Amino acid sequence: MPESAFLRANGLRLHYLDWGGARPPALLLHATGFLAAVWGPITEALSQRYRVLALDQRGHGDSDKPPSGYHRLDFVADLSAFLDALELEGIIAIGHSAGAANIACCEALRPGSFRRAVLIEPIVFPPVIRPLAGAHMSRLPRSALKRRTVWPSHEALFKSYRSRPPFKTWREDVLRLYVEQGTCLRPDGQVELKCPGPIEAQMYAGATPFEAFDMLPKVGCPALVVRGERSDSHLPFIAQAIADQMPNARVVTIEGGGHFCPMEKPEAVLAEILRFLEETDA
Repeated sequence: MPESAFLRANGLRLHYLDWGGARPPALLLHATGFLAAVWGPITEALSQRYRVLALDQRGHGDSDKPPSGYHRLDFVADLSAFLDALELEGIIAIGHSAGAANIACCEALRPGSFRRAVLIEPIVFPPVIRPLAGAHMSRLPRSALKRRTVWPSHEALFKSYRSRPPFKTWREDVLRLYVEQGTCLRPDGQVELKCPGPIEAQMYAGATPFEAFDMLPKVGCPALVVRGERSDSHLPFIAQAIADQMPNARVVTIEGGGHFCPMEKPEAVLAEILRFLEETDA
């Protein structure tokens, strides 16, 4: 089981999970609206080979939630400060969605931060699809503001999410991790999501997927771009365009997975991560 720990970085109190040990470190960053704990099945397996760290990014989980400051570069600054606080450099980084984009931008702005990067469905898009992606991104803040955040119980939340996208395709154990670890118990006995809707809306508004794309040529470490076969955002040509922007990157597709493939197919995602790390360490 990991240790639950906190540190001060970039003026914030950030929470992270640490599997400890003297093995080479690997850092995992979650998608918008989630938290470190949803990596559960992947981190447990990775911790047999690496010292796994999983961070709750600002506004998420048990990390601080300032009223503002949710532009992409705010998250990148947090990540850089986190690495400095733990004296980490040249480590393995694995991120999903916005977490993947934050990793790419950090490496671009601070070369050498990571020696390998796994970018799972990164929120990084080529300008050619700017109108389509921009229209989709513009809807996300409104959806976040409408999201119900208080539920009578964990079980009520689980039953509701089990039948609705995107959660209905998640593996049951991962969804239960999110329901149990991604909520806090209120004084009235109800449970509340740890990522508030108004803050999540700010995150989507500050995602800057096209600026991130322009930074990719500076990501010099070996990188793996992971897409879900059924992804509605990372079509094959988009994933390939992302990889082509980096000097040393390739694409792999998770069969039957969508944008949330780490939650839907964690064993398949883990297998591709390990294959990539073994190949690039050879």
